[in-house]
Amino acid sequence: MAHVIVMPRLGQTMEVGEIVEWLKAEGDKVQKGELLMNVQTDKSTLEVESDFTGVLYKILATPEDGEIECFEPIGIIAEPGEVVDVEQVLAEFGKK
Repeated sequence: MAHVIVMPRLGQTMEVGEIVEWLKAEGDKVQKGELLMNVQTDKSTLEVESDFTGVLYKILATPEDGEIECFEPIGIIAEPGEVVDVEQVLAEFGKK
């Protein structure tokens, strides 16, 4: 089952964040709790851990995208070997 990674809210007043760097590449295995990326807030740069175990299937946002609203999709983690319909996963995510 695919899981959508969102821009996390890392503080009570945070509304947007910027991805400084992905620490994993598409296709890399990821463990829950493992460092996934660095995010710049209005106050500092913070390390963000993965909430899921699997494979980083798709990166949807990069450092070049600049500011991203909290809770917007930025990536997808899937089971190893799983084929994911990215558009369908994002459509289902949008219905929640």
